[in-house]
Amino acid sequence: MHPYLERYFYVIQHNNYDKQEALAFLQMVRLKERKLGWAFKEKEKKVTYQCKQKVNGLLEMPAGINIKTGKIHYWFYDWKNSFVVIECLEKLLDEYPGKEVYAIMDNWSAHKSYDVKVWNTFHPRMHLVYLPSGASFMNMIERVFSRLDYDILQNSKFENVRGAMESIELYFNKEARFSMWGS
Repeated sequence: MHPYLERYFYVIQHNNYDKQEALAFLQMVRLKERKLGWAFKEKEKKVTYQCKQKVNGLLEMPAGINIKTGKIHYWFYDWKNSFVVIECLEKLLDEYPGKEVYAIMDNWSAHKSYDVKVWNTFHPRMHLVYLPSGASFMNMIERVFSRLDYDILQNSKFENVRGAMESIELYFNKEARFSMWGS
């Protein structure tokens, strides 16, 4: 700490000063600081940058990945609830007729809702596997979402939801990285 400031803090801490003496001392410190070239500068204005794109609509994209082939199954909705989850699970069963289908899911309330549990009792080919709380990173589809966010969504400016959907579809159609996961 600068010696002048040490003296100032000592005077303030011990309460044995008069106001005129303290003000005179501060003026002397400021003059010395200017001469030495290390005066306290006023706070600089912070420059802020917009970190997220402007929202032009809402898009929900439930998705799944076939870990054997790397094929990404995705759907677009403008809302999310347990009925959307059921609809996606039905589409997976239609995609793989006659096969056992295992869906690994996190603990989102719509995944574990009563409606999903009742639906699952009537579809024995569908096996729902729930990850422990806080372990969604173990689900491979989270890696896909991370890559999608990094490659397409960050710093993007879509005019509307349709533009975002088209970019995502094009990305999944062209991206070969995910198909290599299955091999």
